[in-house]
Amino acid sequence: MRIFDAHAHLLDHPDYLNNLIRIMDEIDIEKCCISGLGKIFNCSDNTGVKQAMDQYPDRIIGSYYIRPGENSPTDIKRASDEGFKMIKVTIPKKPYDDPSYYPLWETALDLELPILFHTGIVTLPNNEPSLQISSWFMHPMRLEAVANAFPDLKIIIAHLGVHWNADAAELLRMKANVYADLTGEPDGWRVRVDKIGITHWLWWPDAFKKIIFGTDVHYDKIPMILTQDINRLDKFGIDQETRELIFSKNILKLIKED
Repeated sequence: MRIFDAHAHLLDHPDYLNNLIRIMDEIDIEKCCISGLGKIFNCSDNTGVKQAMDQYPDRIIGSYYIRPGENSPTDIKRASDEGFKMIKVTIPKKPYDDPSYYPLWETALDLELPILFHTGIVTLPNNEPSLQISSWFMHPMRLEAVANAFPDLKIIIAHLGVHWNADAAELLRMKANVYADLTGEPDGWRVRVDKIGITHWLWWPDAFKKIIFGTDVHYDKIPMILTQDINRLDKFGIDQETRELIFSKNILKLIKED
């Protein structure tokens, strides 16, 4: 079975990229979609991601980071021209559904770039009050109006809303153009979800067919995330066809590489 990591980051640590590739080789992850969120997240930036794409063109898929309120549609057009296949969005200055951001989402749609939206509380390495970050701006239901306005725009809800799991899951159920990942730290929100049982939220038939595999952790934790996700699918008896959608076919369809 092919495995693609659809949600990872290029951290600004020594030799991080080469170690990421090494881990991918060890656990048979074929390709990884990475973004660079900049210094406030201890990450590289979009330039660093482009360099990684050029260094490992068969292994790295570029996900271009924007902060709504700072970036423009021109930045998204540049990303497409440079070969980025996805847009990564977090810490907007206003809610995701603010009409002033619609030109961003429209441009991504026109260029057939799916958007990975962070949802839920943001964890920063250091407190940055000057950024005026509001998790309320990133509530998954902020994406309802976006999904309605752009029904052909492919949207991925990161972390299934973190602590707004029910809202994220219902949006996933109701909107054909909305997907979700279950990414996060092994000892973070996933502990609560697994204790309660993910089917508490993903309760309808074929719900798992809207899930996309990703990790969003330091490279040394990626094997643990993959093992946890496979064990979860085993626990709930998820069939092989659905697993292939989760681990590769969904993201390949969204980034037009299927």
